[in-house]
Order: sequence, then structure tokens, then C-alpha cells
Amino acid sequence: MKQMSLRAWGIRCVFAAAAALALVVGSPLASAHSANQNASSGRWTVRGHLVPAVRNLKPTATADGARALDLSIGLSLRNQSALAQLIADQNNPHSALYHQYLTPLQFAAQFSPTQATVNAVTSWLHSQGLVVHSVSSNRTLIDASGSVATVERAFQTSISNYSVHGRSAYAPTVEPSVPDALSGMIVNIGGLDNVGVYTHAPIVQSRATGPRAGSGPGGGYTPSELRTAYDMNSLISSANGTGQTVAIFELDGYKTSDVNAYLSNYGLGSAKYSNVLVDGATNTAGAGAIEVELDMEVVSAIAPGASQKIYIGPNSTSGVNDTYNRIVTDNAAKVSSSSWGLCEASSGTSELQALNNIFVQMAAQGQALYSAAGDSGAYDCNNTSLAVDSPSSDPNVIGVGGTNLQTGSGGSYTSESIWSDPSDHSRSPEGAGGGGGLSTYFAKPSYQTGPGTTNSYSNGKRQVPDVSADADPNTGYSVYCSVTASGCSSSSPWIEVGGTSAAAPLWAGLSADLNQYLTANGKPVLGSGSATLYGLFNTSQTYTAYHDITSGNNLYYPATSGYDQASGIGTPDVWNMARDLVGSGGGGTNDFSISASPSSLSIAQGSNGTSTISTAVTSGSAGTVSLSASVSPSGPTASLNPTSVTAGGTSTLTVTVGASVATGSYTVTVTGTEGSAVHNTSVSVTVTSSGGGGTTTQMLVNNGFESGQSPWSESSSGGYQIVDPTNPHTGSYSAYLCGYNRCSDAIWQSVALPSSTTKVVLSYWVYIDTAESGSTCYDYFRVRLRTSTGATISTVSTKCNANASGWTQYTFDVTSTLSSYKGKTIQVYFLGTTDSSLISDFFVDDVQLNVTH
Repeated sequence: MKQMSLRAWGIRCVFAAAAALALVVGSPLASAHSANQNASSGRWTVRGHLVPAVRNLKPTATADGARALDLSIGLSLRNQSALAQLIADQNNPHSALYHQYLTPLQFAAQFSPTQATVNAVTSWLHSQGLVVHSVSSNRTLIDASGSVATVERAFQTSISNYSVHGRSAYAPTVEPSVPDALSGMIVNIGGLDNVGVYTHAPIVQSRATGPRAGSGPGGGYTPSELRTAYDMNSLISSANGTGQTVAIFELDGYKTSDVNAYLSNYGLGSAKYSNVLVDGATNTAGAGAIEVELDMEVVSAIAPGASQKIYIGPNSTSGVNDTYNRIVTDNAAKVSSSSWGLCEASSGTSELQALNNIFVQMAAQGQALYSAAGDSGAYDCNNTSLAVDSPSSDPNVIGVGGTNLQTGSGGSYTSESIWSDPSDHSRSPEGAGGGGGLSTYFAKPSYQTGPGTTNSYSNGKRQVPDVSADADPNTGYSVYCSVTASGCSSSSPWIEVGGTSAAAPLWAGLSADLNQYLTANGKPVLGSGSATLYGLFNTSQTYTAYHDITSGNNLYYPATSGYDQASGIGTPDVWNMARDLVGSGGGGTNDFSISASPSSLSIAQGSNGTSTISTAVTSGSAGTVSLSASVSPSGPTASLNPTSVTAGGTSTLTVTVGASVATGSYTVTVTGTEGSAVHNTSVSVTVTSSGGGGTTTQMLVNNGFESGQSPWSESSSGGYQIVDPTNPHTGSYSAYLCGYNRCSDAIWQSVALPSSTTKVVLSYWVYIDTAESGSTCYDYFRVRLRTSTGATISTVSTKCNANASGWTQYTFDVTSTLSSYKGKTIQVYFLGTTDSSLISDFFVDDVQLNVTH
């Protein structure tokens, strides 16, 4: 056997011992990674701070060491799997926890970092010369400050200056780290960069072309016209938001006289707004005042009876985080609106995760946040790359896209198409339009199901937007703004304004009306919103709740029937929506159906087959259906992915037939359970002889690695022995790839295929452990078939850290791949690679190459 160096052997053994202990306690890599870090640097790297927007830019200079930095340090939540289950139960009408939302105190007790964690982090910050200013009441954010030099020294990072779109900005060039004693406590060190600047300035109609829409004094749709177009009048006549509170997130101030003039002109009653000032902000109307006044005026137009709390914070990372978090910890509003955002690539993924920690608490407390999806169409980063906007891309936020709304007499609904204007380059080189597309960071949430959600563009990532409303400046909103600093005119304050900045507060306002109406009818309110809105979309309703937008595109993604990345699930028919919600209420009797396609499979020995398991709501609303599978008589094995779906979703059933399974008939029964509703579907399986009577031979020698390395060949960039006793699937050994940084480990075996080969099936078991988090791939496990000289014939499978799970068997029919290699020698090749930060390890065992000849 190939031997590694004594030093490498020592490090690997430390890791292996920690990994073995982790397998016992059920935390695969937490201990292992910590041990590895102690053995090397004694530091824990906090990933996700390298900003994608500057990745390909050359620094112009090192940052000024004396420059002051304001930091927003986000701490990790506890019991995250339990939190995810709680939110699923809160949205499941059959669960005893349905709509049982938490208070901020309850959330802190169950899921916030402990006070001991806060004390440990703040004590260390003090020891590094940083000034700690505050700790949020939910213990998730610590505000601190220090000079660039102090911050670089404390976090062992380096910060440089860049030129970004003609603006000087700074960002780290090295991922920050903290002592191992703080490992896992910190998710984000916000404020290490200022690349992203939150904006969503609405588009004034004068910049666009075409006739003015609506009858507003300066053009634009009036409150009455908007209500008529979206069928709100019947609802607002009895529920205009009275008793409800809407929180509006802002990063600038406004003129009260402007908002009051709007209220007075349209007879919307007295002012019902108050300010909540965060981090020393003041209500001073600046360059963003038009945004603030638009938000307030649109909410007033749609929900004139609702109170408004205007949360104003500084336009900085700490200001953004603290302002959103204040909305959560106050818990005074069950509906919120935000029209400020930036493209995902303008911040590191750690900041996206820190915001997600805030929004997941918002969801657990039953608070809905509507966020503008952006005004650059599918190109949110103001370049030619496809991108979406944060925070609308967060799965706990409802992203709102934009349309062009056409109306008839009095504002009656005529038609809608996707808003896009390739000639307007004020937003991106590709033009302006309603934001939408696919997140690069967040996975597709379980609620995002229904017609169109699995389309040619979907890739398993979060899709934006969720819903839409009018946003085209050519069919804009009547707005009053006289703040010259924001581009308004004091002499002609009535203007027509567009942008998804108007669509988001429209949805927030109508949600306040709906909540009042639902409460008056004894029905559950919208809560966090997403599951209810998609439930209406997925469920057969008495009335049609949405206008399905099927015309136009957002500069890239086309409008289609059902869901699309240009308009989401559509625009609202509010009175229909209200009646549907009261009719089903989300709390009535739910039921569903389950079916399999195909319902019969013929599978040869040593191979597998798949069937799609589909669910559909038959009454009530969409809850979570748990799925399980059993096989009778025993022999084949059956697995489902995923094992639970929102009613209306699908799962893949995989039936695996081992080479030794007897031929004959079998039945796979798939059981779906949603509360008290239980339904079954079955798939008949016929197992046939492999090769139609030929001989099936398992060609690999020492396929379980029990005899050491031979006849396997191996290579390791770290000089490690691949065949290893750390974590076998069966027996005492498996192939252990990686478990250290910058790894490239491989093991392979050569096999001579008979010239009479008729079928080849490759199967193996793999176990993936990782210290990475999230759905981004950093470390990879690849399975290849190669020629006798090592040239790749085919990459059979690619998995990564995002696929981490316990021992899992994979089976592939590679007959067609190897059809031209009969009578030749091929290699079965396994390769593991890791990057330079958090580690992953890959275990392979019980490999079979079943050849029928």
C-alpha cells in the first residue's frame, strides 16, 4: 500500500477520530472541522464575505487603515431543523400548530443564540479593540465598530478598494476568520464591504415614452382606478384595513405635507402614520424621498383604514439589518412592504444568510413581507448577467414583479402584459422591466409548486417573483412629491410613477384589507403569506384569484400559462381572492389525491426504474403530504425524493433491483399522509432476468475494499491512503476521499468488458459529510468511466457538499455509454475534490459493475 507522510498521517488521524465521534453524536462534521482547524490554524473561517460583484475586478489600492467601519455581526440561530418544521406546521391546516405563531420572546427562547454565545462574542470583540454598541433584543445582531486596521487584525482579513460602476468601494479579499472557540457562532460580519447600495428609486413617467395612463392630476392611476382594475371595491367597502398595521421599510425620510396632500386630494381620511427611527436615523427628506412617499401613498390608496409604521434606518449594512430586525422584534405589523433592494451579487452570501435569519423569524411570527423584485428585468445587477434582487429572492419574502396594466372606462380591467422596455437604459444595459429569475443562493422553497413552477428555466433554486402588479411607468401611479432633492418639482408635485416599488406596497395594502376581512369572518389571516398565496394558485377555487399574465417578457424570461419568472403566479383579483379564502379559509377539510406515472415498471436484475408520484388538492387548501413506500414481497428496494411535498407537488419514486433479486412480480405501495387524510397509489414491478437469459457477472475485484488497496489504483494530493477503516458501509473498510483542504483524491479499477456484453450496470454506496452550509457547491464527488489510458468516456454522476447525506446507493445503467467498448478495458473511477476553506469528505463502498454477457 502507498504510505503517506508521518505528519499527514497525524493530521488525518485527528480528523478521522473526530469524524468517528461525530458519527456517534449525529453531527457529521462540526467536531471534525473544528479538530482540523485546531490542528492547523486554530481559526474558524466565516465564509461568504467575498462579494461576487468584485470577483473579477482588480483592487485599486489597499483600504485606508484609519477608515472607520460599522459592523453588523449576525449570530447563528439554534435548532434550525426544528424551526423549519415549525414553520411547515404553521402553514399546514392539519397540524395542531397551524397558525400558532410565536411572539418575539418565544422565538428568542427557542431559536435565538444564547446569552452565553452573545457574551463570548462580545468579550472577544472587546479584546480585539472593537467597540460594541448594541445587541439586538432577539440576540441575533451585534453592532460594533473599529478602524479598517483593527478589523483586519481581529478577523485576519484584508480589505481593498475597487472601482465599481465608477464609484469607489471597499471589500475584503480574504475570508474573515475567528478563533476556534467561536466556531459556528457567527454567520456574518456585515460591513466589511460597501459594494452594494440599497436602491429602488421609482421611475417617473416623464423618462418614458407613450401616453399617460389614468386620470391623476399629473397622470397615473388614481386610488379608485387601481381598486376597480384589481377588483377591490367590494372588499374595501367592508374591509379597508381598519385595525391593521402595515410596516414600511425605508432608508430615507419624507415630507408629511406631501403625503397629507395626497390623502386630502383623494379623500382617504386623516393621516395614520408614525415613524420608528433606527440607529440614529432622522425623518429628513433626501434623494430617496420619492420612494418613501410612493410607498406610503400607495398603501393609503389601497388600505386607507390601516395604520402605517414607517421604519427609517441608515442606508448601510448595519442600518438595513437593524431596521428589518426592528420590524421583527416590534412585531407590531403583520404585513410589511419594502421597495429597497440590491442584486444578490452585490453582497456576500453571508449577508444573504444574515437577512434570512431575520426573515425566518418574521415567518415564524406570522408576518408577511412584500418586496419589490427590481426594475432591471432579468438583469438586476445593472449588467448583462442574469440576476435577481435581494431581499425578494429570500424564500421567506414575497417577491413582487411588474406588469403593464391596461384599463377601460373608470379603470375597468382590460388586459395586462409583462413590463419591459429595452430602450430605457436607466436601470440596466438591457433595459428596464419587472425583476425576476432564479436565485444563485437560495433553494426552491417547498411552497413554490403548481403549474409552471417546474419549467425549462427552473434549476432547483428559488424562483422570483411570486406575484405581480402594475409597474410600467407608462401605466403608472398618481403620486404627490415635492422634494427637489429626490428629483420632484415643488411647483408641479403631481407625477406619474412606475416600478415594482409601487407594486409591493399595493400588495401590502390589499393584504391588510384581506386580514381584516378574514378576521371578521372567523378565518385564519394570511400569516407569512407565501403558503396561502400559492395554496390559492394550486387549489381549485370557486373564484379565479389571479390574472394569469401570458403576454410579454421581462427582457429574458417570457410570460407563460401558469407560473413564470416574469410575473410569478399573476396579479390579484382581490374580491375573488377574499371570497376564496373565506370559502376555504385554509382551515376547512383538506383532502388530496395521489397517483403514479407510469403505474407499472419492468426492471431487469441489477438495474432500476422510476415513476413520478403526483399529488393534487381535491378540497380545502394545500398542506404538506408526507410520503412513504413499501415493497411486497420483499426483494426490490424503493425510495422517494423528496419524502414530503406540498399538495399539488410531485416526488420521484426510484425502484432498485439488485442483481440477486428473483424474477417475478412485485408491488410498490406509496402512501401519502396529510393530517388525517391518507391515500395510497401503487406501482406494479416486473423483475426480468438481466440480459434475457445471459450470465451476469460482478466484474470488480475487492469491490468492498476489505482486502486493502489491490487491485485498485489510487492517488491523493495530500499523500493519504484512500482505503481506510474510518467509516465503512459494510465490513471494516471503505474508500475515503478528501477530508482536508485543496484535496484531489481518486481511486479507480480497470475492468476488461467481454466482447459479448449486452448490459452494464454500475452501482455503489456513497456517504458525504461536510462543514459547508447552504445549497452552493464548493466540494465535489465525481464518478467517471474512463478508457484504459485514463481518458474520460463519461461522467456518470456529480455530487457535492450540498448533497450531504448518510449512506446512499446509486445505480446507473451504462450499457449505451459503453456500447463501443465491448472487448476493451475500461476504468471505474471515483474522484473527490475540495476548495481551500470548509472541508468535505466522501466515503465510497460496496461498488458493483454488473455485466451481462
